[in-house]
Amino acid sequence: MAPPHQAEQDRRPSPLGLRGISRAAFQPRSPATGALLPLGLARRGPLPSFHIGTAGCERQPSFSIGTAGSERVVPRRRVGLSRPARPPATHEAGSSNWTTSVVNGRTDSGGSDRPTFVGFSLSNSGDGISFSGNESMGFNFFSGAGGTRTGGSSSGIRIGESSCHGTTTGIGGEGNGWNNIGGGSSGWNIGGNTTGIGGDGSGESIGYRGKGYNPNFEHAEAYPPSQEQTHRKELDLNAMANKIPRRHYRTNDKRHIYAMILERNGTGSRLKRGVSKAVAEAAKCPRRVVQRIWKEAKKGGGITSVKNNRKLKSGRKKVDFDIEALEQIPPGERTTLEQVAEHLNVSRTTIWRRLKEKQIRRITSELKPSLTEENKKARVDYWLRHLEPCSLEHIFAYDPTFKAGMNVVHIDEKWFFRTRKTQKMYLSHREKAPERECKHKNHIQKIMFLSAMARPRYDAQGNCVFDGKIGVWAYTEWVQAQKRSRNRLRGAWELKPCASVDKAKSREYLVKYVLPAIKAKWPESDRWNTIYIQQDNAKTHITPDDLVFLTEAAMGGWDIRMVYQPPNSPDTNILDLGWFASIQAMFHRKMPKTLPEIVQKVEQSLAEYPHQKLNRIWLSHQACMREIIKHKGSIHYALPHMKKKY
Repeated sequence: MAPPHQAEQDRRPSPLGLRGISRAAFQPRSPATGALLPLGLARRGPLPSFHIGTAGCERQPSFSIGTAGSERVVPRRRVGLSRPARPPATHEAGSSNWTTSVVNGRTDSGGSDRPTFVGFSLSNSGDGISFSGNESMGFNFFSGAGGTRTGGSSSGIRIGESSCHGTTTGIGGEGNGWNNIGGGSSGWNIGGNTTGIGGDGSGESIGYRGKGYNPNFEHAEAYPPSQEQTHRKELDLNAMANKIPRRHYRTNDKRHIYAMILERNGTGSRLKRGVSKAVAEAAKCPRRVVQRIWKEAKKGGGITSVKNNRKLKSGRKKVDFDIEALEQIPPGERTTLEQVAEHLNVSRTTIWRRLKEKQIRRITSELKPSLTEENKKARVDYWLRHLEPCSLEHIFAYDPTFKAGMNVVHIDEKWFFRTRKTQKMYLSHREKAPERECKHKNHIQKIMFLSAMARPRYDAQGNCVFDGKIGVWAYTEWVQAQKRSRNRLRGAWELKPCASVDKAKSREYLVKYVLPAIKAKWPESDRWNTIYIQQDNAKTHITPDDLVFLTEAAMGGWDIRMVYQPPNSPDTNILDLGWFASIQAMFHRKMPKTLPEIVQKVEQSLAEYPHQKLNRIWLSHQACMREIIKHKGSIHYALPHMKKKY
């Protein structure tokens, strides 16, 4: 074998690569006697052969340090794949499992001799790709079901083989060679332990630069390439998401900025010092935008060249939305955005965008009482009785007005429950949710209240002289406990809801509470006018000609009368129209725990209720009467928004 220094001088360039060759490119042949050796194989012993073909997948004897002829499969990782926990078996090998084994001897995976020839053929099958030879280069690669295995003969190529006894294998056979790949002695080594490329001895090391080299991995110059990625600076996705997008200025905005530039700079051809900064601060835009607008004006010849050059209808086109197809969907099958998107064959996001653009709208369908023809006539008659007679005297009166309703008191009953089944609230991450409990969710403690409300009154300066809050009274009674419990002794007085509220109880509360409260709180200026108490048509209510009520109402010279509201018409009573819902929301914020606390919290909510809200409910009552006549007494209408404040 030639000495190493001679090999370094006489070595020729390596053969050209096989990139781009997809099938057999050469045929086997024998060299002529005395012919020159192939390029790159001079001084390398007998004429080598090179073959790429199909190899078997049987297990081959592999080389390991300290153990001769042991069966071992060394896992080899691919880029981007995790390291396997164990060596893959033959039947488990695939695109994600690769193994390498080095073969000693003169036979291939099957143990038979290969013919001597020059050239090679390329094929790939389920068993893999093989490079094999006998008296020349022996090079086996197996891919596919059998993984990857390499092996060489006495004068072949071996990659990654090293012996703990000092024996090396490479091109040129065993022993000290000048062309070792992965050898353990001196020579041209890749990954060796002495002088050579990539060695850790006294030679110059430049690292691996072949196939699989990636500078983004740690130890990329080692062979095989390492799969450990280097630590890169992570991107702040929140900062990228919150990044303010580029603003597109309209033509009017850009010309306004140009006008501010002319105001500060004049007609000079150059911007004066500090003008761009002052205009940018005044227009709240970047300084670069001001300078760009100035250049556009100078280049185009004036303000006419300052415009937004963005084309019309630019950007992504809108998804077609068929309104007629939406109207054909049954109402019961378009209660959610998902149902509408499924019927129209569009995405849910598209439906949401059309909702924000107000092409479609979301409503809450309310269940309302059914009306007969007599009920509708009574509702129209109720509207006529609330019109000012003076606004109807002229024959061409197109704009009748309503009575102010200052002499009307609306009364009605309402249940107030101790708590709701579900209650929303906001807590910090350190707080514990309140523990709310009761014996049965369908039997929550409750009390019925009788409420009476009138319209507030204001003087010429807008000061409230009468808040209109007559009062609320609970249908409760004090009884003695029949048995002893852990909460009270036997015979102790306790508050209980009334067992029933009938006509006698209604008459009692009117005479005992409502009439005295009206006489005590009513403005003195309106003392001698007629006062009407409006109630609904419940069977438990007294009739307007009730003798006890009329007697008590006439005492003291008062003229107080009882009237009915139209049947099945809760929208004609301000309590059902809005006051009950408003006072109940205030009441549930206080979270009472006992029956006496329910009474206390309701009275406290009444005292805190603002009279401005009560006055706005009376204005909504007039709007409802206007809709009643528009819809000919029907109850199916949308309450209009009046943008009222007082």
